[in-house]
Amino acid sequence: MTPRQSPSSGTAAPAPSPDPTSPVYRDAYSRINGVVVVGEGLADRHFRLLARAIPEDGAELLRLGAMEGRHARDFIGCGANLGVRPDAALAKQLFAPLHALFQECDSAGDLAGCLVIQCLIVECFAVAAYRAYLPVADAYAQPITAAVLADEAEHLNYGEQWLQARFAEVGDAVAAICRRGLPVTLRILQAVAADMRAIGMDPADLVGSFCELFEQSLATIGFSATEARRLVFRSVATVPLG
Repeated sequence: MTPRQSPSSGTAAPAPSPDPTSPVYRDAYSRINGVVVVGEGLADRHFRLLARAIPEDGAELLRLGAMEGRHARDFIGCGANLGVRPDAALAKQLFAPLHALFQECDSAGDLAGCLVIQCLIVECFAVAAYRAYLPVADAYAQPITAAVLADEAEHLNYGEQWLQARFAEVGDAVAAICRRGLPVTLRILQAVAADMRAIGMDPADLVGSFCELFEQSLATIGFSATEARRLVFRSVATVPLG
């Protein structure tokens, strides 16, 4: 049994919550908000492209895309509430390689690749990010973030079901696109790691949550737990957050 800690030894006091009105917070938040807004807008575009590519599910995919568009508008409102404009220029630059990879898959008719990028990588990224942000979100952003978080799980589920039903045919393609897409996504986190810390988020915890979610998704669609862990670990190891 661990000895009870004596009062004299003390415990570390919790870190004070960042002040959302401070210039440092607002500066960092502009870049975080930009990544969120641009990411949600990009997800809307991706789902619309998927609706064209999978016409039998077109109505459902357009519905999912419309949800992403609403999320983008809601998060613009979160920034406006703090008097912050999202740094969309930086965010577009950070997301450009991932969007280019989606377009490459779309042009090649690689539906599995498109779905891995949008419904697994982007959605796991979003779920992990919103889970990490929710405890430190300001009073205005907290209910919005909670509602968006519930929606993202639905988007993740669509991709998992589609890929699971075809895993025997697409398993190798899924692994290949993961090896290309995961490092690209983690570099986005790497670029805003300092900003996450400035608003009270822990980048390492976010990456851990993202990896866990992604491994679970890979296992759901048909990979063994060992295969999923190895695939994610090798990708993450190439992009240290520092």
